[in-house]
Amino acid sequence: MKNIYLVLVLSLFASFSYAQELLYFSNGNMLKITKSYQSQDSVSFQIFNSSQNRNYSINKNELVKLITEDGEIIEFVGKHMISNTANYSANSVSFNVLALPAGRFTMAYQFLDKNGKIGYEIPVSFGLLSDGPTDPLPEIFDIELYSIFYSGFTLNLYPMGQKKVNYVLGPAFRFGVGKDVNYYCYDCNYNYDRQFFYYKILINNGLVLMPSKHFSMSFIFSLGVMGRDNYQGEPTFGTTGDFQFNMAYQF
Repeated sequence: MKNIYLVLVLSLFASFSYAQELLYFSNGNMLKITKSYQSQDSVSFQIFNSSQNRNYSINKNELVKLITEDGEIIEFVGKHMISNTANYSANSVSFNVLALPAGRFTMAYQFLDKNGKIGYEIPVSFGLLSDGPTDPLPEIFDIELYSIFYSGFTLNLYPMGQKKVNYVLGPAFRFGVGKDVNYYCYDCNYNYDRQFFYYKILINNGLVLMPSKHFSMSFIFSLGVMGRDNYQGEPTFGTTGDFQFNMAYQF
């Protein structure tokens, strides 16, 4: 009987000695391992339940985390896993398709951080026609002006990281030069085109579709406020909005 207990204890000890650990890679894969050992730059291990007692080693910047046999979670600083799109492209240049029929050439450059959750975007827009509204909803917001030029800065937040289907939101600031195509001069008693400085503060919400690594489409709806100079040079504020359909090349 004592021999049976001894065998059971030894078997239990052996099972704990070779208990599995979980190693998570930055490409989204997970591997069951055992006998892990960490150096300053790498993790050495054996594959769990492998018939070969071969030692492997991998650099820590290719790993996300290690869950040890004791349940301890060790996270690694390096290339963090991007859900469903590990090899996403950090840079992109987008083109607003809806702006072209309104007479504006609008494009933007975006750079993503290493986690793929924050995008820093700089838009540039040039007016190509002599007439046309700068907002897609001029009847609602009662803004009769044509944007000659604008630029600014947009902070895009991707809560779910870079996936095939993404939700994006964030603030945007724009400044530019516009032209009021129906400005009425009370001193002159007639309408004329008047140029002025304007700026916008917007909150963006949208959907991003990424069918491939180098191509994406986004649908962005924005609401905010706009300030512009009036005839006396004083700023005039009003509600404004925007809608974009962007096609982007990522690299």
